[in-house]
Amino acid sequence: MAGAPRRIGAETSATRARIVEATVQLIRDEGYAAASTRRVAARAGLKPSLVHYYFPTTDDLLLEVSRQGAAESDRMIEEALTSDDPVRALWCFFVDTSRTAMSLEFMALSNHRPAVRQMMAEHSMAMRKRQVEILEHILGDRSRCLKVSTPPASPWFWPGSAGPS
Repeated sequence: MAGAPRRIGAETSATRARIVEATVQLIRDEGYAAASTRRVAARAGLKPSLVHYYFPTTDDLLLEVSRQGAAESDRMIEEALTSDDPVRALWCFFVDTSRTAMSLEFMALSNHRPAVRQMMAEHSMAMRKRQVEILEHILGDRSRCLKVSTPPASPWFWPGSAGPS
């Protein structure tokens, strides 16, 4: 007979948010390889078992950090679109390098974590589609001259990549 399902901490918990933030800090400061349960717990001032209470696996934790980063980027793009000068605001978003180190860490991490790779690929495809929508919205009829189209249906986001194995 199977035991009771494993309990997972509430998504709105301040402790959960602290764990995610500690993970982000560790990855920024030391790279993704530093984001072990013990190191995250130490950075957050918690016991490792509490990290596992909220995130049963390291993949669960890394996926949440990736999801939150993607959601923040999406929010910033939508904010740029509603600004007084959406073209300038979008340009500023896309040339801002403050998110580059974290993005590169997650690209490297995705080589070792299939779940992270899949999530990043899905978000990348959605982002490409959204960028086409943005260009079509801003350029209107002029976008036809540029032959702007939706991205190919590839499940992978690195050109020349064979994709997830």
